[in-house]
Amino acid sequence: MVSWSKLSIYTVAIFVSGITFFIIFFLSPLGALVYSTINPFYADPAFFQRVYNIYLSLGPVEAFKEFMSMVGNPIINSLQSDIIVSAIQVSLITTAFSSVVCIAFGMPLAYILSRYNFWGKNVLDTAVDLPMVLPPTVAGISLILFLGPNTPLGSFLNNNGIEIIFTWRAIILAQIFVSAPFFIRSASTAFSGVPKNLELAAKNLGASPIRTFYTITLPLSGRGVFAGWAMMWARAMGEFGATIMVSNNVPGQSYTLTTAIYWQFWAGGLFQSISAAVVLLIIAFVVLVSVRILMGRG
Repeated sequence: MVSWSKLSIYTVAIFVSGITFFIIFFLSPLGALVYSTINPFYADPAFFQRVYNIYLSLGPVEAFKEFMSMVGNPIINSLQSDIIVSAIQVSLITTAFSSVVCIAFGMPLAYILSRYNFWGKNVLDTAVDLPMVLPPTVAGISLILFLGPNTPLGSFLNNNGIEIIFTWRAIILAQIFVSAPFFIRSASTAFSGVPKNLELAAKNLGASPIRTFYTITLPLSGRGVFAGWAMMWARAMGEFGATIMVSNNVPGQSYTLTTAIYWQFWAGGLFQSISAAVVLLIIAFVVLVSVRILMGRG
C-alpha cells in the first residue's frame, strides 16, 4: 500500500497526471456512454424542445406520441429492434467462423514460430504482426484488390457462383486478417513456455508428434492459447474499418454490431447506435476481465 506521507511532490505530480489522463481520455468517454443508457435524455438533450415544436406544429396527439417514445428507456428497447438483433446474430456467426479458421490454421503457425528456427523466420514473425499496426482500411482495400469481382481470382470465383467481396464471406475474411495475429502471438508465447524436455520425453516413450502436442504441449499452454482466442474473438467482434469496405451493409445480411453503430447513427437511430455500442463494451469488458483472471492464475 502506498504511504502518501512518504511520497515526494514529484511522485504525487506524476500520479495525479497519470490518473487525470486516464479520467479524461478513457473513463469519461466510456462513462458518458454508460450514463446515456441510464439517462437517455443525456444522449438526446433536445428532446423536450422537439416535443414542444411538434406540439406547436402538429398538435398534442403527435407531441404525446413523441413523448411516449422515451417511456421504458429507448436504448434498452432498441436491443429488441430487428436491426440490432440481426447485427448481433451476424456478428456471432461470422466471429464463430473466423475463430475456427484462425485456430485451425493459426495454431500450427504459432507452434512453428515457437519451436523451429528456419530461414526467413524473422520476416514471417514480423509479417504476422503487421495487421496489428496497419489501419483496418488497408485490410479492406487489400481484400478488394485480391478477391474483388474485377480481379482474376475474384472473377473466376464469381463465374463459378462463389461471391466473396460484398457478402458475409468477406466479413469473415476481414475478421481473420485483423484478429488472427492476436491469437498467433499469444499461442506462440504459450507454446514457448512449455519445456522442450517434456515433449522429448513423450517422443522417446513412443508418442507421435501429434499425440505429444495434444497430450503435453496443448494442455500445458492451454491458458495462454485460450487467452489468445478470447482476444482474437473480441477483436473480430469489434472489427469495423475493413468490414464496412468489403460488405454490402444490408441489414439482416451483413450488418455487424460495429457497422450498425455507424449506419444507425448517421441514419438518425441514435439509441440503436448506443445500444449496439453498449453490447460491444460489455463483451470487451468481460473478455478482458476473463483473460486477466485466467492469466493471473497461471
